[in-house]
Amino acid sequence: MSDVVQAWRRIENWLHQHQCVGDLEALRPPASEEAIRALQDTVPYSLHPHLVEWLHIHDGAIQECSIWPFRYSPVKAEGMRGGPEHFREAFDDFRSEFTDDDLEPEGPEGPWDPPDAYEFWIPVAVTNTGEYLAVDHRPGDTYGTVREIDFEGSDVWGVIRWRNLGELFDEIADSLESGSGVRGRGRTYRHVPQVIEVPPTITAPDLFAVPVVTGGDPVNRLDWRIE
Repeated sequence: MSDVVQAWRRIENWLHQHQCVGDLEALRPPASEEAIRALQDTVPYSLHPHLVEWLHIHDGAIQECSIWPFRYSPVKAEGMRGGPEHFREAFDDFRSEFTDDDLEPEGPEGPWDPPDAYEFWIPVAVTNTGEYLAVDHRPGDTYGTVREIDFEGSDVWGVIRWRNLGELFDEIADSLESGSGVRGRGRTYRHVPQVIEVPPTITAPDLFAVPVVTGGDPVNRLDWRIE
């Protein structure tokens, strides 16, 4: 059993123990083999095993999901397919700003970190303000790492937060079980888990999967506070 599967079972167990089942219901069923093959066909390299294992567990989220900290929600395999192209367009825009000012941008791993780095980045989660977590497929030391990319901030080239998805899920599981919080590499703060009560909701597909508040007793939900 892989680190991804083991860690995710621990996460699910904690959510059930704390009656936060609505968080699990926000996730989609496993991706089909056809969806995974379609994703694989869009890139000229093999998908990292941890990414495939995650898709075999859940194919993204139906709506905003609070299980992943730092406001990240997992994306579908279908959404991952356009990731490298999206990153390329964002890099081209960023590069043109420097070129217009006759400046030579420099990334943390060298010029443009390198120029084609985005071709090897598969997005796995995104926030509602456009930050991404992406699995790096470049050969070498960065292979399999989970990078945080923020085109509106200072992390355009991406900052490596976890060695792989297994380490990310392990840190989430450890955080839930101990209450210690999730940080990842390089952050000065962490997200600490807490259980809050919220009004019950249903998902309305005709409203673009927007959760609609319904009547009834409050339900438990996993939340993260910053420390």
